Amino acid sequence: MADVTIPTQIADITVDWLNEVLGGPTAGFGMISSFEAARFGEGVGILGELARLHLTYGDGETGPATIVAKCQSPSPENQFLSQMMGFYLRETNFYRHVAGDVDIRVPRPHYVDAAPDGLPFVLLIEDIQGAVTPDQIAGLSVEEAKKIISTIVPLHVQFWGTDELLGLEWLPPMNNDLYKGGQAMATALFPGFAEHFGDRIPAAELAAIGRACERYAELLDYTVTIGTPTFTHTDCRAENYLFGGPDGDDAVTVIDFQLSTRHVGMWDVTNLLAGSMEPALRKETERSLLEHYVAEINAAGIDYTIEQAVHEYRVCLLQQTTAQVITSDLQGGNERGTALLEQLHLRPVHAAVDNDAMQVLDLF
Repeated sequence: MADVTIPTQIADITVDWLNEVLGGPTAGFGMISSFEAARFGEGVGILGELARLHLTYGDGETGPATIVAKCQSPSPENQFLSQMMGFYLRETNFYRHVAGDVDIRVPRPHYVDAAPDGLPFVLLIEDIQGAVTPDQIAGLSVEEAKKIISTIVPLHVQFWGTDELLGLEWLPPMNNDLYKGGQAMATALFPGFAEHFGDRIPAAELAAIGRACERYAELLDYTVTIGTPTFTHTDCRAENYLFGGPDGDDAVTVIDFQLSTRHVGMWDVTNLLAGSMEPALRKETERSLLEHYVAEINAAGIDYTIEQAVHEYRVCLLQQTTAQVITSDLQGGNERGTALLEQLHLRPVHAAVDNDAMQVLDLF
């Protein structure tokens, strides 16, 4: 196929463009005559713009009734962060090189493309019809959290310390130079973070977060020493997991691989519990959920203890708390998106305080 223009937003997608990128005898798409774009519910996509495309075909032509389109965020702040950190290129690489071989269910990619620097980018992927997502703001139930943990374990097991993992040259380690460069952003944004959240974070812990921001590059270097690296989803939050759909009520589909990294698998579990559970329920059940993860890793034949898991959990909590400062100027785009970001930024801090994660600063 000759080079084609990459739409910058959903509104730039046209019938002619869809036929150009989806056409061909083996693509499964007949000639499209028209389509309607229905954007997803408010506040679901933070770093990207999402829409379901309802396709109408010409006479005698057939194909999927709907597909999902994803383009860059309309917010300049979100675009800047995503481009600088390589998020858009990472997701296109995932769908180009890994999606067909992972041991978890992911949407089938129909077309992916990105400019060399990541902007613009576009994904056209399978629409998992009939699936639902848990409510991120209300928070996961214990059973939902266990189900998501069980869903992500096969991905961790598949790449746990393997040569295959190291062969994914586009998948950066958590302490990559771009992320370590986030230390300057963390220190610059901390005063605003402290002003916004200071009335909800104990003073001593808030001061510790400020110190962690000043040592963020060191913290990242420390995190990669605490356990065995694997392929981490890295954005393991409630609304990136689709429950149900054409494969049955028990199926869970994983979406949104923009943030994927090489890291300890506990990062995903920490991300999930700290960001997607209501704090009181998380505090009450986090130990049993960590034990659930350990048991599933052990069942795959990997030697991994609850003591190791708890240590990794505390380290990841400190890292996630500091990372919230770096992302604290992201724009939600609407009322629900703003409320979602508020929870994503504050809940990990509560979890870090509950687990004395600030003490990790004394370990490196």
